[in-house]
Amino acid sequence: MSAPGTLDALSFARSGASLEGELRADQLPRLQSNLTSDDAAVQYRIAGIVEAGRPALSLWIEADVRLTCQRCLESFRQRVELENVLPVARDEAELARWETDDPLVDALVADDRLDVASLVEDEILLSLPVAPRHPEGECGAGFQA
Repeated sequence: MSAPGTLDALSFARSGASLEGELRADQLPRLQSNLTSDDAAVQYRIAGIVEAGRPALSLWIEADVRLTCQRCLESFRQRVELENVLPVARDEAELARWETDDPLVDALVADDRLDVASLVEDEILLSLPVAPRHPEGECGAGFQA
């Protein structure tokens, strides 16, 4: 499986283009360092859209990853299901204006060589818990919080 490469974020968003594929854990080294198994497969879809008058990237990501429970130190499966819309600002000045209007805006600055694998990896890493734990009632540590 080859890496998905790069895209021009602003042109991609404005054109309404779409891209989908699958990545393996070994193609995502920062994510891989958090996993207990290298067999994770990540499915993704990126579509260019215009939302509220702003060009944006619509992201859909799914994966099953294996993490280490911080209570019992055993491996467990964590399902990752993400949908996110990232507006694409033309430059830092435009992004700063957006952040003034909405300090919680989650956006990208236009990049004509946006690395698709890194974008997908970033979104997954941001979604993972800081201290991973088995779901309630499944931990072998002998206690539940």
